[in-house]
Amino acid sequence: MQISKKIQKYDTLSLKSKSEGKWFELVLANVLGATIVALGMFMPVLSLALAFIAFSYMQVGVYGFVLKTYQEQNPEFESVFISFKIIIKTLCLKIIVMAGIVIWGLLLIVPGVIFGLNYSFAALILAENPSLSCKQILLQSKQLTTGKKFEIFVMALAMLALVCLGASAGVGVYLIINIFAKVPAVVAAILILIPTILMLFIVALPLFELYLAALYENAKLATQQKPAKQNKYTKKVSKS
Repeated sequence: MQISKKIQKYDTLSLKSKSEGKWFELVLANVLGATIVALGMFMPVLSLALAFIAFSYMQVGVYGFVLKTYQEQNPEFESVFISFKIIIKTLCLKIIVMAGIVIWGLLLIVPGVIFGLNYSFAALILAENPSLSCKQILLQSKQLTTGKKFEIFVMALAMLALVCLGASAGVGVYLIINIFAKVPAVVAAILILIPTILMLFIVALPLFELYLAALYENAKLATQQKPAKQNKYTKKVSKS
């Protein structure tokens, strides 16, 4: 069977079939990751550093769980917690990517966005291949995102739109309630935050991560297909 026949369309229906029975665990993985990061922020003295370490660590774990789910490996939920042996590598990757985004973003916004998109697959690659070095992971991510950066960018905007939709629903509820009774500022904030957070964790994040995993798998299959085309061409040349 040719590799091109194995490349599947990554529309919402295929994503739904891949994640069937696992959506709750995908939501729970993101909630768990956000909770651990939030707990790190409340720690005294090293709050920001601990939150950054927790975010770097949990992102690789969650992305690895999502990737295995997309590959239909039926992963255990415990696989969200990756080996602590690669925690230094997760930090190095995150620092390099964040520093590059900030530096290029200070010069011009567009180069900063492109730089970040180049390494969108870094966490997925590390989760799947923990033995690779940071340099290998970054080079592979840059190669695999070639031709797919626009799709990743559009999907990120779609995720943001979904979150804004949730916030709009909260604002609508607040305005309706405010017609009949004066709503305190704290209650108003809660009314807006609840649908926003629900939309983020239940729909936006799992959908974006599954889509990213689908793009990653598609990119890997596409790179495997290129040598086959070259070999076919060389055979024709040799025959002539």
